[in-house]
Amino acid sequence: MNRFLTTLIGFCIIITLNAQEEVLLSIGDKTFTKGEFNYIYEKNNSLTQNPISKEEYVEFFVNYKLKVEEAIAQGYDTMPSFQQELNYYHNELAKPYLTDKKATEDVVKEAYEHMCYEVDASHILIKLPPSPSPQDTLEAYTRIAEIKQQLNNGADFDKLTVELSEGPSAPNKGRLGYFGAFMMVYPFEKAAYNTPVGEVSEITRTSFGYHLIKAHDKRKNRGEILVAHIMKLFPYGANENIQTQIKVEADEIYRKLEEGESFNELVKQYSDDKQTIDNNGQLPWFGTGKMVPEFTEAAFALTEDGQYSKPVKTKFGWHIIKRIDSRPVRSLDECRPEILNKIKRDERAYAGKNATIERLRSEYNYKLDVDAYEQQKKKAIEASKKGKSEFTKIMADNRVTLASFADVTIVSNSFIVNAFPYDLPRDGLTESSYDLTWKTFINNKILDYEKSQLKYKYPDYKYLMNEYHDGLLIFEISQNEVWNKASNDTVGLAAFYEANKNNYLLDEHFDGRLIFCKDKKTYKSISKLIKKDSDLKKDSIDADLSKMIEIKEGRFFKGDEPLLDKQVWKVKNMDTDGEYQFLVLDGEIKKATTQKLDEIRGQVISEYQNELEEKWLIKLKEKHQPRLNTVAL
Repeated sequence: MNRFLTTLIGFCIIITLNAQEEVLLSIGDKTFTKGEFNYIYEKNNSLTQNPISKEEYVEFFVNYKLKVEEAIAQGYDTMPSFQQELNYYHNELAKPYLTDKKATEDVVKEAYEHMCYEVDASHILIKLPPSPSPQDTLEAYTRIAEIKQQLNNGADFDKLTVELSEGPSAPNKGRLGYFGAFMMVYPFEKAAYNTPVGEVSEITRTSFGYHLIKAHDKRKNRGEILVAHIMKLFPYGANENIQTQIKVEADEIYRKLEEGESFNELVKQYSDDKQTIDNNGQLPWFGTGKMVPEFTEAAFALTEDGQYSKPVKTKFGWHIIKRIDSRPVRSLDECRPEILNKIKRDERAYAGKNATIERLRSEYNYKLDVDAYEQQKKKAIEASKKGKSEFTKIMADNRVTLASFADVTIVSNSFIVNAFPYDLPRDGLTESSYDLTWKTFINNKILDYEKSQLKYKYPDYKYLMNEYHDGLLIFEISQNEVWNKASNDTVGLAAFYEANKNNYLLDEHFDGRLIFCKDKKTYKSISKLIKKDSDLKKDSIDADLSKMIEIKEGRFFKGDEPLLDKQVWKVKNMDTDGEYQFLVLDGEIKKATTQKLDEIRGQVISEYQNELEEKWLIKLKEKHQPRLNTVAL
C-alpha cells in the first residue's frame, strides 16, 4: 500500500511539472510555457481591483511577448545600458538565494540575546600585524598560550595584564568596563558573553591579535535613558585647583535647584554646553558605552523622571543631570531592522554567506588538490618577491589543476591572473595573504556558479528574472516606438486631435467659485463684498462671517451641485437639504464647446499613444505570427 501511494504521488508530481512546462505560446523558434503565463497572470491579476479571467489575459500575454521579441530582434538586449541594469537586478535578486536564512536568523537571535545583557570584562592582548606571516602567528600564539598556562597555574590576571598585555588598557589592568552588543569586534564580544563570571576565556583571535578575556560581571541591559544636563566645562589643561573652583560653581547651581529654581532657566544661565542650551540641556537617548562611565552611572542611578543628580565629575567638567525618560530594551521584532543593519558592518555579516558556501562546496563536490596547491603557493611566493612583471611571467605558463567543483576546473594561471590583477605587496606574498586570496577567489567562483544555476533550480527566481529582463526591454522599445513618437510627432498629434474632435466636447458649465452660505444674512453680506472685490479671499473676510461660509472653486457641470443646478439650470425638485442653503456665484457660465488641443494636450497624447500602440501591435502580429495553444489553458 505504501509503495503504491509513493508511486502515485510521484506520478502526480510528474503530471504537475509537465503541465507547468506545457507550451502555451510560440513566436518564431521561441516557446513560452503555461507555468510562466500562470506566474505572470497570478502576480499581476492579484494587484488589480478588477481581476479578469485567464482567457481574457492571454491577449495581454501575447502582446507582452511580441514586444519583447521585437526588442530582441532590434538588438535592444545587446545595449550596454540594458546589460548593466539587468546585471544589477540579477545580483540583487540572487542575494536571498546566496545567504543561508537559518544562519542569518541564528546570529540575529544571538545578537539580541547579547543586547539584553551587559558584560564587565578585562583582557590581555598579544598583537598581530595586519597581514601576519605564519611566523608572526606562531610567535603570538605561543606567547598567549604561555600566559594562559600561567593563569591555569594560579597567576594573577591583573598582574599579568600590566606586565604582558599589549593593549591600550593594559596600564588599567586591561579593564574595559561594561559593554554591550556591537561595541566590540564580534569574536571578542562572543567570547566575553560566553565566559562565565569570574573565569577567563579560551584563547580568542580577532583582527587585533590574540586575547584572553576575564568576565567580572554580567547584568541585564538597563535600556536607554533620556537626560538633560547643566555642565560647567573644564578649561583645557585645568589643574586640580581650577577643577575644584568649578565644583564650587556647580554646587551653587545645585543649591538653586534645591531651593526650587527652574532647571531649564539654570541651563540657559549657567550651562557651558552650547549645543544643548537651546533644547534645555537635553541630550540624545543613550545606553551603556555611549557616554563616559561616570556620566552613564550617575544618569542610570536616577530612579524617577524629573529627578536630578548632585554635581558629577567627568574628564569634561562637572554635570548636574536630570532624568527625563527611560525605556527598556525593545522586543526582538522591534530590534530586528537595527540588528540586521549592524550585522552588515561586522563579521556576523558572513554567517549566512559562509553557511551557503559550505553547503555549495558539498553540493558541487568541491575538491582541492592539496599537493598541487602547496607547490603553486610556494612558487608564487618566491616569484612575487621579484616584482609584478616577473611574477606574471613566471606564473603565466603554469597550467596546473588546483581544484574542481561541478563542471568547473580551476587552473593555476587562471587563478593568478584573476586574483592578482594589480600590484603585489612590497615585500611579496606571504602564506597567509596567498591563502586568504585563494579562499576569497574560490568562494566567489562557487557563488558565481550558483548564481548561474538559480534559474534552473528555482522557478520563481527564473520567472522574476525574466520579468525584469522583459520589462526593461519593453520600456526601451515602447519609449521609442510609442511614447516619444506621441509626444514629439506634433503633426500626427494634431491630425489625431482633428479626427477625434467629437471626443473632446465640453458641456455647458459654471467656471469660478461657489460660496455656500448658512443663512440669508450671510448670503447678502457676501454678495455685497463680492460686488466690491471680485478677488475676495476667505482669509480677508471677518472671522465671524468666515465661519458661516464654505467655498468651492473650479469647473462645475450640471449634476455636480444641487444648489447650482437649481439656481443656474432651473432644475426643479432638487434635494438641497443641508447646513448651507444659499449660494453666491463668483464666476461665469461657459457654453458647450470643443476643448482646444493646448488645453487637453496630456489627454490627447495619452489617447494618441494608445492608437500608435494598437497599430504597432497589428504590425508585430503580422511580422512574428504568434501561435497560441489554447488547449493549454
